[in-house]
Amino acid sequence: MWWLWIVAPIAAGLIFVLTGQVDKRALSAIEAWRDALGARRTGQGKARSKAAGAKKKKGKDARPKRVGNLPPVLGPVAELAGGGKLLGDYELVPKVAYARFVQGDLAGSSDHQTVIVALEEAGPTFTARPLPFVDGKPAPNTGIQFRKHPEFMEGYVVEGSTAVAKAIGKWLTRPLRDLLCESGEVWVRVEGKAMALSIYGAVREEKIAALLEVADVFVAEHGAAGGPSLFGEDEETRAARLAEDESDDEDDEDEDEEEDEDEEEDDEEEEPAKPAAKAPAKSAAKAPAKSSKPAKG
Repeated sequence: MWWLWIVAPIAAGLIFVLTGQVDKRALSAIEAWRDALGARRTGQGKARSKAAGAKKKKGKDARPKRVGNLPPVLGPVAELAGGGKLLGDYELVPKVAYARFVQGDLAGSSDHQTVIVALEEAGPTFTARPLPFVDGKPAPNTGIQFRKHPEFMEGYVVEGSTAVAKAIGKWLTRPLRDLLCESGEVWVRVEGKAMALSIYGAVREEKIAALLEVADVFVAEHGAAGGPSLFGEDEETRAARLAEDESDDEDDEDEDEEEDEDEEEDDEEEEPAKPAAKAPAKSAAKAPAKSSKPAKG
């Protein structure tokens, strides 16, 4: 058994590398995102000061700061996004929104970037996730049915109790569903007065930025403390930006979508149909398996 003296140290070293090494590209991406968001916030502050005629002052660091712990109310929904090696939690808006970055591990968890949000009011418990593909084709949508929004059903499955299907349909408004369709990769989890929005795959600056654009709209709709901007904007500036984004989207729509707009009110008030087949009871709380994780960028 002399060979164990050689093999054992090698095996131990390999395990350390596989389980203990941090993705340096992910850390660099986080810092690049912090710098970019800090610069964007600083620009917003300078614009407001200039408009008010205020004297120039040395601004404080506008980058998201790292925090040791999330508020207790946000912990459970953050865990639903998946475990692994925590690369950091960062404060976006005090007591309202935080960004979490996780590196997957050998236990089967996936890398992910997640925004965790405190809600103004408790929402219905559900998970909205991209509809998976099986053998190159979309899997059957066994979640809650949004019959008047087929585009959404083609790309997303919503898992939750049929007893609160109507509440889920009202909470997840058509504009929010359209936003998810545009992204195609954001997961939404709501539990009580907390929400988590995640993009799975390697932690990269462009993914973090894309996630925050989506999260900001969800925060504006449902976030605590009046749904403050994640980018440091005042209400007027933010409203103008969102209105411009909405106008650009309308310019890209086909004429035949006018009929869908006429049905929008009924769509949001009508209870979505029950699932075609019952979804697994625990599927809403699970992150993607390691094997299904998007390739690292």
